[in-house]
Amino acid sequence: MTARPTTATRPNRAGAADRAVASSAALSSERFAAPRGRQGVRLATLRSARPSRVALLPGWPLFVFFGAFPLWWIAGFGVLGMMVAAVPMAYNLLRRRDIRVPPGFALWLFFLVWVTAGVTVLWVQPSGTAPVGGVDRLLPFGFALCWHLIATIVLLYVGNFSRSELPDHLLHRLLGWMLLLTVIGGYVGYFAPAVELRSLLEIVLPGPLRGIDFLGLLIHPELAQVQDIGINVTRPAAPYVYANDWGANFGLLLPFFLLAWTGPLSGWRRRAFPVLAVLAIPPIVFSLNRGLWLGLIVAAAFVALRLATQGRLGALANVTVAAVVLSGLIVATPLGDLVTARLDNQHSNEGRTELALRAVTTALEESPVLGFGGSREIAGNFFSIAGGDSPLCPGCAPPNVGTQGHVWLLIFGHGVGGVLLFLGFLGRRLLAGLRDPSREATAMCAVVVFYLTVMFVYDLLLLPTVFLMVTLALLWRREAEGADERTTERVAARVGSFATPVGHP
Repeated sequence: MTARPTTATRPNRAGAADRAVASSAALSSERFAAPRGRQGVRLATLRSARPSRVALLPGWPLFVFFGAFPLWWIAGFGVLGMMVAAVPMAYNLLRRRDIRVPPGFALWLFFLVWVTAGVTVLWVQPSGTAPVGGVDRLLPFGFALCWHLIATIVLLYVGNFSRSELPDHLLHRLLGWMLLLTVIGGYVGYFAPAVELRSLLEIVLPGPLRGIDFLGLLIHPELAQVQDIGINVTRPAAPYVYANDWGANFGLLLPFFLLAWTGPLSGWRRRAFPVLAVLAIPPIVFSLNRGLWLGLIVAAAFVALRLATQGRLGALANVTVAAVVLSGLIVATPLGDLVTARLDNQHSNEGRTELALRAVTTALEESPVLGFGGSREIAGNFFSIAGGDSPLCPGCAPPNVGTQGHVWLLIFGHGVGGVLLFLGFLGRRLLAGLRDPSREATAMCAVVVFYLTVMFVYDLLLLPTVFLMVTLALLWRREAEGADERTTERVAARVGSFATPVGHP
């Protein structure tokens, strides 16, 4: 009579499966560190990272910059400080044995090459623009190229940390904090527009440097822009450079705020959220940012459509109720009069349309491949016989062609190839994010949708593109780790099937 195997000698199928899962999980972890598959491509093996004596919090340059953003802003580093923060981020990447890049990153690399090649056409004078010459052209070109590199560093820096090393919710809270600063700046700028501030850089920099137009704008802590749009209006700008920057950043940061203050880890913030949400409404209105209004409507419609297609009717009902309540609050208060007055005085439409048409037609007719390397000053103006600014008409000079919308800068500055590469990379990353049904992915995709909407009316190269790259990095990390989990399950299933002893079905 054949004896049955004892517990000690009987094959343990569950144990074999567990060992398989553990083994495949280790492989998955190793793959995340130096992946070779579809979801993360190894860019380069630079050198073995030497252990550091001081362990710093992953993502610390972002937390130092954005966490203390009011101090950076009042010091004159509200924009330039990001260039400082990019240095340790780049150093961290260079110390890594492997640098992971997202799928489709080749499009972005080609875009960077395309932008760099624009130096060859910097001294070409497009028709209808002021003469160009001298090495001064290199300064704005180098500044723009530097910001494209900063955006690349931020994307790779955030994306190369695993979600356990640098949790998503910490970045949600950090950028949610930036939205609170934006709201506070909206109130301060609106109610105290006449207050003049001088930054630390304005005090210490020599006069010739302060006299450089674009540098002077970047280092000056502007609270608001007082404009005549048919009616005299005060449009908050703090803590950014322009009122339109305020609107663009508000829309890009809002989804992070919603995740941080309503998510499963929100804690006490969930109870404070309704009050803060109501307080955020007036600055949206009195900013008079039509681009912000349009972008929020499009992003909300995107979220509603996505929830409907996923069958999440409860969440869709919440979004609908919030939209109805928001509309009712605006209509039932003096804020509604501001909206009506703004829509009745759309003075900038004609000028914006003229700039956009000039940017597209001039680029397509005279330099369709590379564009002109950047924007150009227009010879004359659209509305006056004056040839530009004058004592009698200080605002007669129109904005440079290739501004008043990021897409026009791409077309005029970098040609058809540049705009196709930029939008191709952005579209590739958005499509990958749409495959993730999670709440977090929906919010991040809404950021991309907002960016794509307002890029026709806002210049987005500086901080807005940094916020975009953080968004793309978070989507990429979710995509990569989701693929790793699926790989782990497949490996476990295969190893488990081989571990089943013969004769034991």
